[in-house]
Amino acid sequence: MSDVESLTGVQRAPLATQAAAIIRRAIQNRRWPVGERIPGEPQLAAEIGISRPTLREAIRMLVSDGLLDRRHGIGTFVVRVPAPRIERGIDELFSLSTAIEQLGYVPTTGKHNVALEAASATVSDELRQPRGTKVVHLTRVRLADGRPVILCDDYFVDDRVANGLAPEQIEAEVVSLGSLYGWFDQHLGMPIDSALTHIEPVAADGTMAEALKVPKGSPLLRLRQTHFTADGTPVLYSENVHNSNVIQFHVQRRQRLLGRDVV
Repeated sequence: MSDVESLTGVQRAPLATQAAAIIRRAIQNRRWPVGERIPGEPQLAAEIGISRPTLREAIRMLVSDGLLDRRHGIGTFVVRVPAPRIERGIDELFSLSTAIEQLGYVPTTGKHNVALEAASATVSDELRQPRGTKVVHLTRVRLADGRPVILCDDYFVDDRVANGLAPEQIEAEVVSLGSLYGWFDQHLGMPIDSALTHIEPVAADGTMAEALKVPKGSPLLRLRQTHFTADGTPVLYSENVHNSNVIQFHVQRRQRLLGRDVV
């Protein structure tokens, strides 16, 4: 009998994301120690209950996250055991819900609030809107298995507000759907295509400390992101503060060869 769980009972995320979470948990449970080759595609795909192309995508995710190493002609090997925290490569644009789900946690939303307010100078500049433009300011605390991990402040323009739509209706739509990226796609018809991200360390102020359940002054990571549609239009500005004890980011860097040998 296989000691790798199948997809039975796992429902919310795409199949490759679910499979990646299952393999991650198997690595955490030491089914394969560091340095060991994981089973081949036919065996592992059959154990999990997915197709081989879906398994390849799941393995690609875990290679990107630094857990697996795919060696051409040899196999795929465990590089490290994931720590009991959320860790993601930052070279891909991903929704918070997807990131949390992929790592085997249940994403939910804690406290949330919405306001219609005049855009600050920063928000106006990032969204290329005139100063004082009315923007929707949505605040949410994102949870992983009930634990606060991210405090989100999102700013955007929704033309439906000018036609009488209450900001509270937007809040309800986003919280019900569980994904702001998904809401932009489904309700505004503006899929998020890319984002310019600035990463900076911050010390938790009173608001951050209360939202993330950490002591005041705790080191946190803030991602300031301007999101664009495929035609380059900025539609969303976000300031997301991450509990760095729980969620961390990494990026894979490569040597850039400029037409010469590197010694």
